[in-house]
Amino acid sequence: MTRLAGASSGVYGSGAALKLLPGTLFYAVFFAIPLIALLVLSFWQAQGFKLIPDASLANYEKIATSQLYRTILWRSLLVGFTTSLIVVPLAFATAFIMRFILESRGQMILQLILLSLFSGYLVRIYAWRTILGKQGLINTTLQWLGLTDAPLEFLIYSNFAVVVTLTGLLLPLAVLPIYSAMLNVSRDYLDAARDMGAGPAYRLRTILVPMVLPGIRTALAFTFLLSAGDFVTPALVGGSQSILIGSVVADQFRGIGSNWPLGAALVFVMTASVLAVFLFMMRLIKAATR
Repeated sequence: MTRLAGASSGVYGSGAALKLLPGTLFYAVFFAIPLIALLVLSFWQAQGFKLIPDASLANYEKIATSQLYRTILWRSLLVGFTTSLIVVPLAFATAFIMRFILESRGQMILQLILLSLFSGYLVRIYAWRTILGKQGLINTTLQWLGLTDAPLEFLIYSNFAVVVTLTGLLLPLAVLPIYSAMLNVSRDYLDAARDMGAGPAYRLRTILVPMVLPGIRTALAFTFLLSAGDFVTPALVGGSQSILIGSVVADQFRGIGSNWPLGAALVFVMTASVLAVFLFMMRLIKAATR
């Protein structure tokens, strides 16, 4: 029996390894190997149009000592944090309405959310640009109502415009994982807690949020990582004071005066910073639900 069990476990083990092989190869070829190559590149130097293999921390020292890079990095993290702070609660509220209030129409609303994703990324950015622009929908309406005499300057080419546009772009992506997690939450848990005298806030904090935490974590990762590293939105609706780290990285890999090693170093500095802030935000959420 022992030999039979050992042979059976060996067969199942080899079968499981074979099933994992395609995913492992995909991960290695398209993620791990490029990431390692980028890490090695970050220690090299660029002179003119030539890459010089090196093992130097000069690129990281340049980033650490540059006020410009520190400012842009801080702005990127702030934009990502602010966008997440707006998007995730809105997505949670939307998913809650779909799951527990408009339950019969939840799937229809989900289809509408999915339909909104079929429009192109640039199309949606330009849509927000026409809404926020000086001659856009908001400014035109405010002037028509007589509430303002001139267009509101802060609505476009500002950090405000970047956050608003990113909120509109990322909200559907944040709703999907939270709603998916809520589908696994039975209404009976909330009803039982209510019958025992628990208020709405207590039920939300101690029952619903902990059970939906995997979906919240995914939505937070989507929102924070994509908004902090985005470079298309700041280029189209942000001004010169709204440049994010993604734009700086993109400039280092293209055009005249590009510096690939410095761009690679910026990628890892940004990745480490984003990961640290993300873990901090997750600790705050867990602490709030205890």
